[in-house]
Amino acid sequence: MSATKVSSTSSGTTTPRRRRSVLDVTMLVGLFIVVVADGVAQVLEGAIVPPVLIFQALYLLCGIIVATRWRWAMLLPLVVCPLGIVADFASGFPEYTLTHPSSNYVAFALFVLEYPCLSLVIGVSVIKLVQTLRREPFHAPRWLSPAPGVVVGLILGALLIGTIAQAPTAGGPATSQAGNATVHLTANRFAPDIIALHKGDRLLIVDDGPVPHTLANGSWSADNRPVPGVEPGAPLVNTVALNNNTVTLGPFITVGTYHLYCTIHPGMNLTILVQ
Repeated sequence: MSATKVSSTSSGTTTPRRRRSVLDVTMLVGLFIVVVADGVAQVLEGAIVPPVLIFQALYLLCGIIVATRWRWAMLLPLVVCPLGIVADFASGFPEYTLTHPSSNYVAFALFVLEYPCLSLVIGVSVIKLVQTLRREPFHAPRWLSPAPGVVVGLILGALLIGTIAQAPTAGGPATSQAGNATVHLTANRFAPDIIALHKGDRLLIVDDGPVPHTLANGSWSADNRPVPGVEPGAPLVNTVALNNNTVTLGPFITVGTYHLYCTIHPGMNLTILVQ
């Protein structure tokens, strides 16, 4: 009877599955948010950016490897996530966008969401690496508990500040003063995008950030196809390059409506009304 009981108990016993550590869950959630945010941003912008797509794939790969529960899985995100942040800031685009939320709110929201999540993943990866080297069971230090809440608070606060930030004047015509008018270039648009000049005025184009632009006569069509062309009386603007500098166009000596566009950024049009 005793032998039978032991056999029955032995056959009915199953080895419990090892639960995923809190560190792994935190890393997976952070990487998932970053991958989804990158995808949504590209859809909203209507363009696929190759560097973003490459790092999106790398972040996804990091998540897959972490999900395998391999003991050294933290090494890949520990390399990829800092590299992604450095590659972004090397372009100068995040610095400008984070300080000018209204220039491109989609990119602003992406950066505000992405960088805290990547920083959290990096921090957790470091913790897991230390515990691995010390041959400790994976566990979340007590001081790590408030970290997700702090990250969420930072994200929500930054998004709120970006939402209420004053947008640069756009959408309506701006008037010129003292024979000159100024239009600023943000990351992907003119501010303002419609400007009124008096006959004989000049137009100053100011590129406020490190994002390059190339100006030419013409405009983008509704379906984002370039339509080059010089209206009669318009000053010739033939592939004028700007990158954190200023150029002067004109004078505009003929009354009429003229159009300029950035050949690099689809949909980036400027309408000039000369009265």
